[in-house]
Amino acid sequence: MNAKDKTAYCGIYCPDCIHLHNQYSTLSQELLTHLKKIEFDKYASIESPFGAEFTHWDKFSTVLHKLASTQCENPCRPGGGCSGTACKIMMCCQEKEFEGCWECNDVEQCDKFDFLEPRCGQMPKNNILKIKTHGIENWADKRANFYIWQK
Repeated sequence: MNAKDKTAYCGIYCPDCIHLHNQYSTLSQELLTHLKKIEFDKYASIESPFGAEFTHWDKFSTVLHKLASTQCENPCRPGGGCSGTACKIMMCCQEKEFEGCWECNDVEQCDKFDFLEPRCGQMPKNNILKIKTHGIENWADKRANFYIWQK
């Protein structure tokens, strides 16, 4: 798979995302299957001084289900979007017949990146500038850290 196929329309380098080919989704699904088999929800619903923390079962179960369903099998471009779901950035690029946002002159002012900022900060837009400078096949080794907590 070439660099273009690994690069999302928004400039994200998909192999850096924690969801792509992750193990936690598989492990979470295995845990869900096991807990369902032993009817752990019923065990957790009984008030007892032993395991009082199980009163939070519903919240834990919700998070566990989400973890089990977030595995992304393919990068954005060949996979039809992040985890197979097209976002507003992808749809905009496809409507304009752009290979990616790096072909757009309005990236700096674009508000379609807002949903990425809490975890990614300005990384996608910074990557787009690197793609514009170095080209889609030669930018990946110059990319920014994926998540805001990475230094």
